[in-house]
Amino acid sequence: MQQNLEAAAREVSDLLTGESGPVNWLELVRQLDVVERIAHGGKLQALARADGEKSARAGIGAWLTAELGYGNSRARGLAEEARRIGTLPELAEKLTAGQLNQDQTRVVDRAVKAVNDTGIDATETITETLEAIERDGITKARARIRVLEETLAPGHVKDLNTRQRARCFLRTAETEEGMVRIDALLDAQRGTLLRAALDHLVSGWIRTRQYDDTEQLPEDVATVEQLGAQALVRLAEVYLTATDQQRGAHFIPPALYYLTAPMRDSAANSPAAGPVRDLAADPGPSTPQLPEPPQIPAGCALTVYGDLVPAEGLPPMRDPAARVLTVDPETGDPVALDGRPLDADPAARLASPDQRQALAFRDRYCTEPGCSRPVTWALHAHHETAFKDGGATSLWNMALLCSAHHILRHHPGHRLAA
Repeated sequence: MQQNLEAAAREVSDLLTGESGPVNWLELVRQLDVVERIAHGGKLQALARADGEKSARAGIGAWLTAELGYGNSRARGLAEEARRIGTLPELAEKLTAGQLNQDQTRVVDRAVKAVNDTGIDATETITETLEAIERDGITKARARIRVLEETLAPGHVKDLNTRQRARCFLRTAETEEGMVRIDALLDAQRGTLLRAALDHLVSGWIRTRQYDDTEQLPEDVATVEQLGAQALVRLAEVYLTATDQQRGAHFIPPALYYLTAPMRDSAANSPAAGPVRDLAADPGPSTPQLPEPPQIPAGCALTVYGDLVPAEGLPPMRDPAARVLTVDPETGDPVALDGRPLDADPAARLASPDQRQALAFRDRYCTEPGCSRPVTWALHAHHETAFKDGGATSLWNMALLCSAHHILRHHPGHRLAA
């Protein structure tokens, strides 16, 4: 193993220094991959020997975490893989020569794990798995192992799905440029639904482009990756314009964009004039302390998540998917949603869906000092001057509160359950 590693390292060194002639960068990548395979195979064998000799007092998994900085999950998985296949004579030559990469050794390890304590010959299983990898590729070989696992241990697929669902997540993050990165991990069942929907949309667009000579997408959507991104956005658009019955839940579509009134002054798109609050002239009864409204530069719109986008790219207000909240350019106060005045009915008992959207834009969080519960907590629209005391259902008389603090506002002596 050491000789193989040294020989591969020399070849890499010769390529990097140019001693073997002009650098072939792809050949260099090939040689680096060989080094990586040899190192991985050697690592499995060395860890297996160290485990057998009890070289690490707390175990090789703990040693990998403490000494090499491996995460717990990765360290545990590598330690278990080393114990199962690191000392198998059937794999020794391939691991030493770097003939298997990490994905391939993991598939072989799963096959060995599946037949443990079943009476099935492990050598034959390893041979069949290696042949499947070479013949059909890693994806089909992995699928073959899943069938083997379920055959030998009925219920394995169900148990696996339960574990997968517990690990699922979706995270969104904003890059320095203001782009949105989405990182998700789904179980196979839910992942299939999402992938099928995305594939259906992408294939439909490609078909109309190739066979019908019809272009349904913007000019800047050309590559397969860009088509996938557009398909994900399209799923969101369909959801936001669906009915409550189609969604299976009551839903108020959120305001997605905010812009100042002068940006929509055409006859087709102009918002209806709404009342503009002037705190100096008419502060209103018990006006809450409101945060400074965000500034929206000319020609831009502000998204619900605080990003600036070109205003010219927004859907027209007559479009049911527009959800554009217009704010007064001087005060920054919301005045209309998709052209509808917000405070059109101050005598109404409850805040309208449009007013709730405006409050979400203005307040962002529960307005109780020290509380940071966001609008996604279904915050309540609280009348600062109670409706029964003549308080108007208008933005200047309302503020967002979480359910707990709303109870305390109306019942100061009430004690909330822990």
